[in-house]
Amino acid sequence: MPVVFLDDVTISEENNGFSVDDFVSYVKKDTTFYMGFKHLRFYSHDYDGNLDIFNKKGNKIASIRKWGTHFSDKKNFWLLNDSSSHSGRIFKRNGKYRFYTPQAFDEVFFPKDTIPVSLTISKKKNNNESQNMRDAKTVGFSIGSDNTEQEKAGLSKKLAVFDIDMQKYYDYIISDTLYRGKECYVFTIKIKDDLSDKNKDKALIRNLVSYFDKSNFNVIYREYKFVYNHWLISLDMDIVVFMDYVNDIHVPTDIYYKGFWNVFLFKPERAEFSLINKNYFVE
Repeated sequence: MPVVFLDDVTISEENNGFSVDDFVSYVKKDTTFYMGFKHLRFYSHDYDGNLDIFNKKGNKIASIRKWGTHFSDKKNFWLLNDSSSHSGRIFKRNGKYRFYTPQAFDEVFFPKDTIPVSLTISKKKNNNESQNMRDAKTVGFSIGSDNTEQEKAGLSKKLAVFDIDMQKYYDYIISDTLYRGKECYVFTIKIKDDLSDKNKDKALIRNLVSYFDKSNFNVIYREYKFVYNHWLISLDMDIVVFMDYVNDIHVPTDIYYKGFWNVFLFKPERAEFSLINKNYFVE
């Protein structure tokens, strides 16, 4: 188990019913964040998404906004009343996206087809899912799990931030905070300040912050920082997810992404994306 620093919070079996080692074990095995995103598809709600594309000078060159209603009969989900507006040259003449980023976000959040839904968490690979969806699940829900890696452009980077060979790159800090009126444990995994640039490049995850609701240990806030530099691929991405409860059901309310990626033989892309999910219909 990695060394964990305690910051203004006391965790002990006497006070909380679990130890620091237990806490880290909970973090590694957590499925509440994943289940929250299953609820995103399982329950009907309204959505409002916006994506901006920037040039290398930071000037906005294209954007697209989508808003509408996400319907679910708890067997399948689909998007209805979907409206959109766009500016700049975001589409090619054939109607396809000029950029990869909006295509990826459409596949993950705005699919055109009717998609089956389930609240069952399965470890089996779904061959019907796109590579974008599989990548999103790996990055979003497998961080911290044992022996988890993300492979891109022939490269493999570990997302298993607790693995023995990765612990030398990170500090692990437990603190607490008040989030939307809820008392929470804060678990921070951040790259060590004194690492050399060479060693920093070995750690894809630079920062990972999770808020755990003390009443039930649900993850109700999470932020990620990914940085990687290589001649085949370079990226710098920030992702923030806000969660809440609707009739005691744990759901994502706000999702934010800001990122840059540059893959060999492709044009680099800089994008910023926000998605608001509201008016959940939970009986």
